[in-house]
Amino acid sequence: MKKVKKAPQKEYDNFRQYFAFSCVDLVIFDGKSVLLTKRTRNPYKGYWHLPGSMIHKNESMKTAAKRSAKEELGLDVKIEKFVGVYESLDRFRHDVSHGFVATIKKGKMRIDFQSNDYGFFKTMPKKTIPHHRLMIKDALKTL
Repeated sequence: MKKVKKAPQKEYDNFRQYFAFSCVDLVIFDGKSVLLTKRTRNPYKGYWHLPGSMIHKNESMKTAAKRSAKEELGLDVKIEKFVGVYESLDRFRHDVSHGFVATIKKGKMRIDFQSNDYGFFKTMPKKTIPHHRLMIKDALKTL
């Protein structure tokens, strides 16, 4: 997988003041339980969320989703289906998120610096990001 260039923090902070971010999120099920990680960064620091990432320039949505799974979880995934487009209008950042159901192909589960815990949940924790809650509900309908 090709390494993508990340924006310097100053440019990222400036961009988020004026523009929305195009993102991907992964819904990974184990039966009817869904994989969530607990965020260590804004937006939604301390909330449970779906693994995901911003889409980088010249990167397709599916490639971004696979990259995110590898970087954040140490997993290789197969993208199964597109769930839909969801929007988060948070004070910190405006995200337009493309949701995908994915299955684990291989890898040993681990989390990176963006999270401090993970688990498979049948019932979503109270502090789950609102648009992720909706994405999971919609993805469950496809099972």
